[in-house]
Amino acid sequence: MLKLCKKLKLMGASYLSAFRIVFSRTDLNRWKTVAKSAPTWDERNRLIASMVSPGSSVLDLGAGAQTLRWHLKDCKYQPCDVVSTTPDTLFCDFNNGIYPSVSAQFDYVICSGVLEYIRKPREFLIQCSLLGAKKIITYAPFLPSQSHIWRLNQGWFNHMKQSDLERLFDEVGFQWKLAAVWKEQAVYLVES
Repeated sequence: MLKLCKKLKLMGASYLSAFRIVFSRTDLNRWKTVAKSAPTWDERNRLIASMVSPGSSVLDLGAGAQTLRWHLKDCKYQPCDVVSTTPDTLFCDFNNGIYPSVSAQFDYVICSGVLEYIRKPREFLIQCSLLGAKKIITYAPFLPSQSHIWRLNQGWFNHMKQSDLERLFDEVGFQWKLAAVWKEQAVYLVES
């Protein structure tokens, strides 16, 4: 193991970061940092909020700084994250198999900027279907211009092409449509 680490260090820091991601579960330090301030992807939150019917109940998986809350119109908002930034945050740690316990399904389950960080996407999607019938899921698909090392350096555990993800939606019984593209991320409206 030590030999491999030394070899990776000689190859550059990006390989070390990728190596760390391969063998880690949940990058808690990353999520603590993300939860402290408004994210650079807040425009994606505005786009998602525009797809949610006013007055709906919304479960925000991987809520982070919870900026989606402020873009929703008259919705009951429930944050869920591995890092608690407000007292009402439900705890979850998807890569360790911990999903929120809820008493009723939500109108919308939001999975924005989460799926890339999931080790077992099929299991995650099945669990999401138990939390609410309608979902808004974003995903940055594996592109020809990317390498696995580059994606691992983003902290992303999986490397699905857009067609792979859509096939997975079909396999788990989701009805889906590509609703928008934000930067290079696909935004899906999904029903189970």
